[in-house]
Amino acid sequence: EIPIATKPVKRSLRSYLANIVAFVLLTAQTAVVVLTMRYSRLVHSDVSSEPSFAITVAVMFAEIGKCCVGIVVTLVDLNKQKNASAIALCRSLFAEVFNDSQTVMKMSVPAILYAIQNSLLFTALSNLDSAFYQILYQLKTFTAAILAVLMLGRVYTKYQWLSFVCLALGATLANLSIVDDKSSVGEEANSVLGVICVLCATLTSGFCGVFMEKQLKNSRQSLYIKNIQLGMFGAVGCVVNSYFTGDLQNIIIPYGLMHGFTNITWFVVAMNIVGGYLVAWIIKYVENIAKAFASTTALILIVAGSYFFFETQLTSLFFVGLLLVLMGNMFFNHKVLCE
Repeated sequence: EIPIATKPVKRSLRSYLANIVAFVLLTAQTAVVVLTMRYSRLVHSDVSSEPSFAITVAVMFAEIGKCCVGIVVTLVDLNKQKNASAIALCRSLFAEVFNDSQTVMKMSVPAILYAIQNSLLFTALSNLDSAFYQILYQLKTFTAAILAVLMLGRVYTKYQWLSFVCLALGATLANLSIVDDKSSVGEEANSVLGVICVLCATLTSGFCGVFMEKQLKNSRQSLYIKNIQLGMFGAVGCVVNSYFTGDLQNIIIPYGLMHGFTNITWFVVAMNIVGGYLVAWIIKYVENIAKAFASTTALILIVAGSYFFFETQLTSLFFVGLLLVLMGNMFFNHKVLCE
């Protein structure tokens, strides 16, 4: 009876450790990408008066990269199973990706929501003070949790709900610790429109994450196939986003698609490809809300990195935010820690 009793424990421990590793890697990846991107833009501004690279183009290449990684890995896996010709393998790959048109079209939902969300956030930032914007946008943690309850039937403990409060407050304070007082908007700004846009953005963010979790966990297809499908629609979504963010008009058309790209930019693209697969892993094998914890923990690292590498001035709010984020992570894992 001992092997029967201990095997589930070992599998559970192994799974828990794998999830922790994925969480740490995603947190580090997010922080490294943001800090590297900021560094590349600062370097560019020192040597050229022209605008830096278009972020939407970098994200588009990351989406294409996710597709390429998924295609290569899937072809290798199919070759091990069938050992067929190249043409037969390509046909099998096509069948794997497009065998169910309804499922494929569902993967367009995140790309569409991402485009809408970017447009909403751009409008919100144009009409709201940065501090107020940061406070409101942290509601996305609660919308993701509420939608997980409604759409997935998930049940959270009182400690986990408390962790969401700590997480939102911690992220808000960490952001406010470096907010520039000069970031106020003009008199022509429409604060009501800004509030509506940021609230809608929190809904699209929460729904997109929960929808993705439902699609990934209810699917027999591999993460690589899902990332191929996501990458296709994501690349198209980046083209749409380039118009709303102004990248198309201000950078791509006047200077060219790959204007401002350097080795550092390609490093950011590669890191975003890795991040895409880490996010998919966490959503599929843990839950969507864990992505929010990784993002907020990464925010603390980003603010700290800005202080050490870019001499950004911080206030005492940062340390309060750090404490709240740590408390949030502890409260969310309260049950695991007790066991």
